[in-house]
Amino acid sequence: MQSEIDFVITWVDGNDPVHKAKRKRWQSRVWQGESRDVEQSVSDKRFVQHRELIYCLRSIKHHAPWYRKIWLVTDNQIPEFLDSDKLAEDRIFVVDHTLLFKHHPDALPTFNTRAIVSQLDVIEGLSAQFIYGNDDFMFGSAVSPDFFFNEDKPVIWGDWQPVLPDTDTTLFQQGMINAVRMVEADPGQFIHISHGFQPMDKDIIGKLKSCFTDAFANNVQHKFRHRSQFLVESLHNHYCYYKLMCPVAGTEPMVHFSFELCREGTEEKVRFLLDLFKTGERKMLCINEYQALVERMAFVEGELDTLCGPALFSEH
Repeated sequence: MQSEIDFVITWVDGNDPVHKAKRKRWQSRVWQGESRDVEQSVSDKRFVQHRELIYCLRSIKHHAPWYRKIWLVTDNQIPEFLDSDKLAEDRIFVVDHTLLFKHHPDALPTFNTRAIVSQLDVIEGLSAQFIYGNDDFMFGSAVSPDFFFNEDKPVIWGDWQPVLPDTDTTLFQQGMINAVRMVEADPGQFIHISHGFQPMDKDIIGKLKSCFTDAFANNVQHKFRHRSQFLVESLHNHYCYYKLMCPVAGTEPMVHFSFELCREGTEEKVRFLLDLFKTGERKMLCINEYQALVERMAFVEGELDTLCGPALFSEH
């Protein structure tokens, strides 16, 4: 039985030479980030495409079959492994950046998920409550709608962490700290977001946009991630905690294959983590550097084929 909940997945094929040349051209013109932020902002590794998206989409269809639609947000691209004529059979709909930024055409092109997520509520026909994810997020076991929305309130998947001086934070952490400062004037801690699918509510986003007009405008204008920006999903989480009294659920159902784990983790540890999904102990996973992991451990691809479910109707 279908729900009234959509998924929204952001994706880009950074292997496409046209897209890569465009990104490099704009990077040389406008990027003003710090050297410590290269990997989390403009590195090629942030944009390369392997098989992450195919597993992401398969896993939604297999483990969350109750979804209404999957909105795939792209930059004038269609994944080469999908047949555009059959997307509707999997309830997949492509949304181009030009539609997302129809009120901010000067912001295009953009290579910045923080700008993109700031505009997700613009998607025409998007469900009132939806679930946002990156293309490297996947389900490894079954979930129900109340995993994300409990009594009509979003579930906050994250853990509390102390706020450190800006000089000691990563670009990712800075985006969350900026978010908590928007709703809590002098916070001592922030919710470190789970590396997994995030439930969001369009009405809440609308209220936040009304309250923080300038901050959203700043998010949209940056073509690459910048330390002055905030994570919209993090602002959404902190608003839900401080204003709606939503509890913080933790990150227990999540497995994060970080850059370090993908590059240096032992086979024993990787097998152990993947086995947690077979018993249903874990629900979501994120693979930050898929290619590094599968190049070192060929068995991972077969494990994902099993965990994420069968091919889509629209796969070539």
